[in-house]
Amino acid sequence: MEAQEFIVTAFTENQAGVLNRITAVYLRRKINIESLKVSESSIKGISMFVISAITTEDTIKIIVKQIRKIIEVLDVAYHTPEQLITQEIALYKVSSEIFKDSGMAEKVIRNTNARIIEMNNDYVVIEKTGAREEVEQLRKELKEENFLIQFTRSGSVVLHRESIEDLLQNIAL
Repeated sequence: MEAQEFIVTAFTENQAGVLNRITAVYLRRKINIESLKVSESSIKGISMFVISAITTEDTIKIIVKQIRKIIEVLDVAYHTPEQLITQEIALYKVSSEIFKDSGMAEKVIRNTNARIIEMNNDYVVIEKTGAREEVEQLRKELKEENFLIQFTRSGSVVLHRESIEDLLQNIAL
């Protein structure tokens, strides 16, 4: 089976130590986590884990089965990126030189749907929200032009295409 990106979404009780137990499942199988996001879900007291990794479907099935055994886990599933609504948020610290060449500044802001969130004499901070490929393409362009000073991104922020809240509401009761 061919390795590909899988995104695991896990809904858990909001308790200390759950993150460690979930990531240990990946560690035991020597699977590198590409991105990890944990946040409160739409239901108070329930956390949502979003874990992206490159692996095979057979391996991700085993990982999900092991995560499901963790007591605080209410629901867990795996998805391909196409099955979810996904976005990433990235911040780019770029040289203020980019704005001396007005053509490049306009290209960055207008053509990529980015926005400026901070500007001073030394650098400009640009925010870009979009698909991973869009975020990466802008990073690549800025780096090739030698404008990029620093870069960070959020990892996948996801929404399920179907309603998961009703299911969670019943489990949480």
